[in-house]
Amino acid sequence: MTIRPDSAGTAVVGFDPVDRQWLPGPGASSLSFATAPELDGALLVDPVARDAAATDLGNIADQRPCAVLRPGSADDVAAMLRFCRAYAIPVSTRGQAHTTYGQALSAGLVIEMRHLDRIHSLGPELAEVDAGILWKDLVSAAFEHSRTPPAVTGYTSLTVGGTLSMGGLGGLVGGLRTGLQVDHVRELEVVTGAGEIERCSATRNPELFEAVLGGLGQCGVITKAVVELVPARQRARTYVLAHTDNAAFFRDLREVIDRPGIDHVYAELYPPGADPTHKLYATVFYNEDTPPNDQAAAGGLAAEPVVDDTGYLDYVFSIDTFVDDMRANVSWDRLLKPWYDVWLPGESIEDYVAEVHRSLTPRDLGPYGISLLYPQRREHLTRPYPPVPEADGSPWVFVLDLNTTSETPGADPVYVEEMLDRNSRMFARARDEFGAVLYPIGSVRFSAEDWRTHYGGRWPAFREAKTRFDPGGVLCPGPGIFPTDDSSRG
Repeated sequence: MTIRPDSAGTAVVGFDPVDRQWLPGPGASSLSFATAPELDGALLVDPVARDAAATDLGNIADQRPCAVLRPGSADDVAAMLRFCRAYAIPVSTRGQAHTTYGQALSAGLVIEMRHLDRIHSLGPELAEVDAGILWKDLVSAAFEHSRTPPAVTGYTSLTVGGTLSMGGLGGLVGGLRTGLQVDHVRELEVVTGAGEIERCSATRNPELFEAVLGGLGQCGVITKAVVELVPARQRARTYVLAHTDNAAFFRDLREVIDRPGIDHVYAELYPPGADPTHKLYATVFYNEDTPPNDQAAAGGLAAEPVVDDTGYLDYVFSIDTFVDDMRANVSWDRLLKPWYDVWLPGESIEDYVAEVHRSLTPRDLGPYGISLLYPQRREHLTRPYPPVPEADGSPWVFVLDLNTTSETPGADPVYVEEMLDRNSRMFARARDEFGAVLYPIGSVRFSAEDWRTHYGGRWPAFREAKTRFDPGGVLCPGPGIFPTDDSSRG
């Protein structure tokens, strides 16, 4: 067991369940003392490690854990979950902490999953990987064998386990014909909230499999995943279409998402008065000896396309390159990010975007923010979670993001409250008038009743899975889905 010394220079070896604190050993005043399990990795309680796990990408919520686990194995995760269940210590799992409203925070133990980061096998159709590996590393390794995951997040410096717990939107690869990342998982290794290591799939313990894919970490900790791979093309040709009219933009959007040769589509939205106000990106993946037919891909549309042609990896990692540049130049990691992210049904999307766009101001995005729109074909969404809007006759659903950022880094409570109030107003109207469903990476205040509404008819099954697989109710208190009186203890 590797243990980080505390501020006094002594090793922390146990937990006092009466005083609710980690201790270097049973002191004279201790009424009780529980020795921490032997571990392959590290259990840390020093201020630096705890402070580093006290917030997330949004820099809005702040909750300092009492301890941080950097696991060396799934056995470490299991041992600490059994320990935490015994002493009612809340536990959150943390990949790259890319949520924006404290979803991965806990006052008890935070498990830093990125320390489990091996590729165990990689074949023509499947890869088995640790949950803490970054998609970027898996994409790079697979591409060496001319393979790729069928759905890849826009920002690839995220962990496999983290995005599978959310759903995994195909930001630059997937969506039109692939569904979410959770739709391309064959098998998982999961540590339940009871501290049991289980293998599960669609045919083996399917209740656990379904509960953890898109389950926001409520029922188990994903420690390994077997994910699908498909042939990778060498290059990506993107047709960029600029618009200043919402109706013309949606005519082109609906046209390109149904064109057989188009592999991926997304869009950017800008405030009124910008030129353009809407920008559509339609991409074809191809090999050098079979370039796409530009006329078939992007001809006959309202806007004249500008062609951007790159290598496949340059395309897939383009947002990572952008974020790295902002990290270097604008203190990206310290900016406040009160994001707003929703699913919308296909029949409502045009009217909703028109309404939102009319009210959009430069402050709603900030100098480094962006609004994004992603189409998803409903028939490819095969998992029960995350919830999406009810069927409305359209074969499509959409994710709309307002990735708002502050102008400067550092705390700004007035700005945060303003943007949280905005998000609450926007979501209430989107849900009540347009049939929207939350995509829960953003910053929207949600009560326990809101979560029950969010899951709708799936709520009883999700609640039963929580009771069965996390009987102590210790996992992932951050979203507040299953609040308990013990949620702040640690």
